[in-house]
Amino acid sequence: MTGAASSSQAAQAPDALPRRPGPLFVVMGAVLLEALVLLGSAGAFLVMSGTGGELGTSLIALCVMFAILGIGLLVVVRSLWLMHRWSRPATIAWQLLQALFGISTFGGGPLLAAAAIVPAVICVVALFTPSVIRAFDLAIAYYIAHPSEPAPPPKRW
Repeated sequence: MTGAASSSQAAQAPDALPRRPGPLFVVMGAVLLEALVLLGSAGAFLVMSGTGGELGTSLIALCVMFAILGIGLLVVVRSLWLMHRWSRPATIAWQLLQALFGISTFGGGPLLAAAAIVPAVICVVALFTPSVIRAFDLAIAYYIAHPSEPAPPPKRW
């Protein structure tokens, strides 16, 4: 019975990745912008660390943390483009963290809070639109039907 199920699943698998729906481009654009802001902040922290005096070490630590997060978000954007299975949960997790950051900074200024919360809400809503969910379902079926070649065995010295 499993053989019949897998053969019917293979018959329904697309030959190529599906078209990316419009809401997915909105999500990719927002996450890309967030990554660029993080990388720009990392650069600013690096520049400020030279004149930061006692805070120089803390600014360098912030620079490294923001650079790692920015690079991680760039990887998420690439995976959203390729419609990898893990990219949607990673995006949702980041947007939830960003929204919590926005809520925690609301007392310091509503503009900063809105700048963090609004893109997070837009991304989460866009990721759950039927067209994005259907595109990811088709992409998963494509990747299951067309697995990549296995890596060669490691060389023995």
